[in-house]
Amino acid sequence: MNNYLAAEARNHCVCGGLYRLYHVGIFVLPLSFALIYLSLFVNYIDAFYGTVGFTIANPMLNDDRAVLFVAGLTIIFVISVIKLVEYKSEFLYKYRWLIGMTVALLAVAFKISGSSLGMWSIMLPENADTPFWGIPRSLRSDEFSVGTLFQLSQSHNGYAPISEILRGDLTDVRMVYGAACWSVITLFRPVLWGYLLFGFEFGLAFAWSAKLCLMVLVSFDCAFLIIKSKPLSFLFSCLLCFSPLIQWWGTGEVILYGQALVLLLDRALFTQKRNIRIIALAAIAWLCGCYIMLMYPAWMVPFFFIFALMGVFRTTEYCQTLKSNNQHSVLAWSLIDTFVLVSCLLISAGLIFLSFFQSSEAMTSVMNTVYPGARFETGGSGLPELFSYAISLFYAFDSPLVSNECEIATILCFFPLGTLASLLCFIKRRDWQLFLLTALQLFFLAFAFIGFPSFLSRMTLMYNVPVLRLLFPIGYLELLLFLISVEKAKESQGNNSSIGYLSIILIIGLILSSAFQIFILLSAKYLVARMLYLLMFILFCLFSCLSFRSYILGKKCTGLFVAFAICFGVIPGLCINPVQIGAAPITDTNLEALVNQFVEESDYSDKWVVDGSWTVANLCAAYGAPVINSTNAYPDLARWNSIDENNENECAYNRYAHVIANVFAPSTSFNSTQDDLFTVNLTEDDLRQLNVKYVMSSRDLTEFSSDKLQIRQLGSANGFVLYELTY
Repeated sequence: MNNYLAAEARNHCVCGGLYRLYHVGIFVLPLSFALIYLSLFVNYIDAFYGTVGFTIANPMLNDDRAVLFVAGLTIIFVISVIKLVEYKSEFLYKYRWLIGMTVALLAVAFKISGSSLGMWSIMLPENADTPFWGIPRSLRSDEFSVGTLFQLSQSHNGYAPISEILRGDLTDVRMVYGAACWSVITLFRPVLWGYLLFGFEFGLAFAWSAKLCLMVLVSFDCAFLIIKSKPLSFLFSCLLCFSPLIQWWGTGEVILYGQALVLLLDRALFTQKRNIRIIALAAIAWLCGCYIMLMYPAWMVPFFFIFALMGVFRTTEYCQTLKSNNQHSVLAWSLIDTFVLVSCLLISAGLIFLSFFQSSEAMTSVMNTVYPGARFETGGSGLPELFSYAISLFYAFDSPLVSNECEIATILCFFPLGTLASLLCFIKRRDWQLFLLTALQLFFLAFAFIGFPSFLSRMTLMYNVPVLRLLFPIGYLELLLFLISVEKAKESQGNNSSIGYLSIILIIGLILSSAFQIFILLSAKYLVARMLYLLMFILFCLFSCLSFRSYILGKKCTGLFVAFAICFGVIPGLCINPVQIGAAPITDTNLEALVNQFVEESDYSDKWVVDGSWTVANLCAAYGAPVINSTNAYPDLARWNSIDENNENECAYNRYAHVIANVFAPSTSFNSTQDDLFTVNLTEDDLRQLNVKYVMSSRDLTEFSSDKLQIRQLGSANGFVLYELTY
């Protein structure tokens, strides 16, 4: 008997040892992926700054052993987070909002953002300053050369709704420019509140860091309502919020507001306290205004369908609860609730109408432009980018053949596995919620790959949606459907369910999907380190299969999904945008001191022109100079018509446009070289007509002095010279 027990103990120890070895082996896969990924990225950072001749600001990355340091830090961080979540998961879940808000406050306090304004250290001579981590992205020019500079410009304007700085003329910044201002519309743009309350640098950090923290929290809670699994909801949140698509676009408000609406509706319905319901209903009305004021229907329309469906699910469940024996667990709907909701919606609608009325002139001008003008899409052009969801993970340090990573960046969504698995679930179990989500996905796919007749596009509002913009909503739904299917597969284990084979199908599907991704990877000839990427993707595929298989079989997988989220979601996402501390590349330059010196001495009637550069034109406007060739978010037709004989070139400048101005040209001319750019050649008479007093240029303009025009050099900074014109 004793020998038998001893043998059993030995077998148990051996099995336990083998399991621990297997467990460690699984965790080695994502860690290996992360280490290879980060070593490639650190080398890429070093090569990038070596090319432009800069020393990296972070001293840790200047050392030859930077790769080893980052690798060690990564291992310690990942293991620490895994252990923390495994042992304190309930504590972290209970206080997730407090923890998230603390992280956001610390990020704002330290002025941490993901802005690429560090590009100005490269674009301006004698202005060397680099981010703490990563590299600024030249692709993000609309952020660091337009949007961020507009916000800085508003700080010189007292955040007034009408600016005399931008365009060098009276300019409505409320609707079209989307700049921070003391106006009704800003009530519905909470991302901009930081600029008004804390100033430019803290406001920039608030717009980036606080938004990202909120997005992670809201995405987790919203996914948990649908998926009913904390580990899978956490994975959904990380893969979504740190996805290449969201990080390259530097946005995400559409999912922040939409998912928050779903959560507030759930809170309003499933509460036993009237005051909580009233607050939630008021917040719903406000968030509806926030969603509308995004003013980007290409994403608003498809995501409206998604979040409306989620709202229907919560409302239906509430009605079922009222009809069941559990009806006393929630508060019944009353006329007071209807009155509060309708009243709040009417107030929001009134404020939105007031905002549109105040900016009606600017909006009318935009609608009548050549670009962007009116849009009408019928789809049908196809969306092959959906099948290469893994390739975009490598765009942080490898360039695709296209010039714009934003256009082809995707979410790590395992397409089309989620759609196929959810169809199987519906066939076997008649899950109507899953059916509606899958039907909506098929609706989007039909628009993308087949196309709609014009009348159907108009009826469904899909005429506002270019096919490429469907990458976001389709990727969102696909990831959600895939994780729901994984949860259904887990439920089917051991209970003789009619979808008992779903787990096998999911694993086989993962293997086939992985094989297809490997084929795409090997076919992409432009990729520099294809073999390393192949190794990384094999690690990703193996870990995906093992982790989801373990979860489906009922194993404890919290640590696995934390490793999945960090190594395949957070780390690649944090390598896309830089970690920028403060805004020194634009707020601490010699050019700023030069511009401020003469802006303070003159009023807005003395106009400025920047010769040969639309980016520096926007930078001077950010410093408070009324620059006429700063980006025209809507055209200043009166100005350009005044120097365009018979308005012959109105087609060139009647658009949203960056403006390149060349001064002292022999004749006046306009030339539109791309949709959002035109070049204007200005003669001496044009400068006089436009009341231009200051010209910033990298050329020597004194040679154009004459008896009728005196040109005096006022100073120079960062490779540019400021001239004063006296007529």
